[in-house]
Amino acid sequence: MFNENYSSFQIKIDTKKEDYLIKFNELKNNYTNISLLNYFLKEISLKSYDYSPLLRKENSVINIIINMNNKYIYPSLVSINSALNNSNKNRTTLIYHILCPNDIRKSNINKLKSLINIYPTNLEMIFYNMGNLFSKYKSNRFSEVTFYRLLCPLFIPVDRIIYLDSDVLIFDDLQEMYNLPFNNNYVLGFLDILNYGVDYLGLISEKYINAGVLLINLAKIRNDNKCNEMLYMAKYNNNLHNNDQTIINYILYPNIGLLPFKYGIFNFDSIFDIKYLYMNRIRQKLNLSELIRAFNNPSIMHYTLCVPKIWYSDSKFVNKYTRSGTINKLTCKKYHNIWIEYSKKTSFYKEIVKFYKIKT
Repeated sequence: MFNENYSSFQIKIDTKKEDYLIKFNELKNNYTNISLLNYFLKEISLKSYDYSPLLRKENSVINIIINMNNKYIYPSLVSINSALNNSNKNRTTLIYHILCPNDIRKSNINKLKSLINIYPTNLEMIFYNMGNLFSKYKSNRFSEVTFYRLLCPLFIPVDRIIYLDSDVLIFDDLQEMYNLPFNNNYVLGFLDILNYGVDYLGLISEKYINAGVLLINLAKIRNDNKCNEMLYMAKYNNNLHNNDQTIINYILYPNIGLLPFKYGIFNFDSIFDIKYLYMNRIRQKLNLSELIRAFNNPSIMHYTLCVPKIWYSDSKFVNKYTRSGTINKLTCKKYHNIWIEYSKKTSFYKEIVKFYKIKT
């Protein structure tokens, strides 16, 4: 199952990995009698479990999901690096659960594994092969890999987990976020600017959240069998304006809580007047001072408003998006430069510059 060469010093690590494999399979096997869940789960396998013998066993653990395909290898690499760079290495171990499609290249997986050499004391990486699930969504404006998070309560044997998109940077240790109380909610998220994202389905939600940064209550979703409802909607509803984000907001309502603004705040100043539009559009009463503090000193910033994405913001591609006067090119460049600084701390900076045609 795990194609690696171990020294005798790593025998205990083998045991840890095999223990996780047992828990993974036991959790999956709980749903073999539910045809819809089994339909999805039978494609999922554990690809590898990697970390260094130098890992600090006394650290507290934070479980994080990231979905990755071949297109988003470099953004995923930089995002993970930012979390590691700003974690408390004497206190926190990050376990990244990386959900990959069947066609993921081994070279790309190895790029992510290279971070273990940089952060050997506080990083574990578990890779899952998600097969060809949700392939019918490949042709729309979102990647099909975004749907993978709907399945995570059914095969990741932990009670809570953070989900992060690839277009986020993390500027703080995430232990405080990870330990936030759920208060009987299935998920905590950041209010989205698209306040009416599920109204066409008959639900006008005052809690419509963006699915790019989430704290997910895996235990409650499992116990209440919400995965069955979400996957039924994914399989049989072809009218999803925002893909799995629509499903999460529709099925888990009203048990949706709000993250403190500093976790997942948008890069509001990348588009002129978008901050004011946000405050006017959302129906939830805002604490404006908290919003401003979070924007000025974020723990996580979600660069969902950069058009194009921040890894392109210093390239020729950005020019076609700024002609209309809606994009703040100087601000996008500022965020791009921050992203570049984190990319320099990986082993693939030269590749990243070449791949995105970045001017240096």
